[in-house]
Amino acid sequence: MGFMVLVFLFMNYISWPYVLYGPGSAEPVHPRVETGHKLDEKGQLLFTTVSTYSRPNLFAIIYAWWDPRMDIETQEKATGGATNLGAYRNLLAWMRDSSEANALIAAYNAMKRPIDVKEQGVIVVRFLPETKARESGLQEGDIITSIDGKQAKTVQELVTFISSKKPGDKVKVAGKRGKESFSATVPLILMPQTNRTGIGFQNDTVLNVTPPDPVKFDFEDTGGPSAGLMMTLEIVAQLTGEDLTRGYRIAGTGTIDAEGKVGQIGGIQYKLMAADREKADYFLVPYDEENGLVNWKQAQETVKELELKPKLVPVADLAQAMEFLEKLQPKR
Repeated sequence: MGFMVLVFLFMNYISWPYVLYGPGSAEPVHPRVETGHKLDEKGQLLFTTVSTYSRPNLFAIIYAWWDPRMDIETQEKATGGATNLGAYRNLLAWMRDSSEANALIAAYNAMKRPIDVKEQGVIVVRFLPETKARESGLQEGDIITSIDGKQAKTVQELVTFISSKKPGDKVKVAGKRGKESFSATVPLILMPQTNRTGIGFQNDTVLNVTPPDPVKFDFEDTGGPSAGLMMTLEIVAQLTGEDLTRGYRIAGTGTIDAEGKVGQIGGIQYKLMAADREKADYFLVPYDEENGLVNWKQAQETVKELELKPKLVPVADLAQAMEFLEKLQPKR
């Protein structure tokens, strides 16, 4: 009896460095986007998610191994080798915030309306193998706003300051780590790709976007950039007063950039399962020829293998998605 209790405790309370993946949700975007403009949608635009479970116990791992609609990844592979789960979550939160910013820019550009955009930081996306910054306390998801006490809210400001330094010099970077402040003194290296002095990480710009309308988002319980396309469509629908759903349940996924290009995402098979469960009529799929149509091919395979009902719609950019929706005959 005592041995069985020990086995149960081992299986139930010991966590393992894995991440479990499965079908998430397919939820209406409308309640999560406020623009100050009311719109009566006859159907729904649905954003889709992947369900993830970090550091599961052995019971959960066995269940995921048994369930054909779930997958298991090592924590290192799932997080892209991020320093720790906290850093990875901060990076995902920025991806979500960046997606909201780009959705606003893309939507206002599509409507040919002005919008105020300011750069407010440089985020650490991924470290180069040669960097020594990770060992010095810098993490993925850190947003740098100053270097050696001087403002560095743009990539250009950061690069300009470092250009006067040489490999081996140390600089103090500071900014935000999640909701907290951080600082780290990091050594500079010779960047192998450019043969210039640098810290050694892939970066992106953190944007502060202020629209002329009182647009608010409610996606704090999500992470990552994959709701970008569906956010953008909802913003356009509300601000133009046009019901783009035409009475259908239209699910979808895909990143969006400021120019309206739709980018590929991870876990599209799980998102399709969620959309099918919620009886979506159509599913908007990123159609990225430049990067090999990975999402489109996987979506086709998933629908065929699992006999899912949503009709797949390839979208390369916002204009193509809008064209499809505007040509839909209203559902009777």
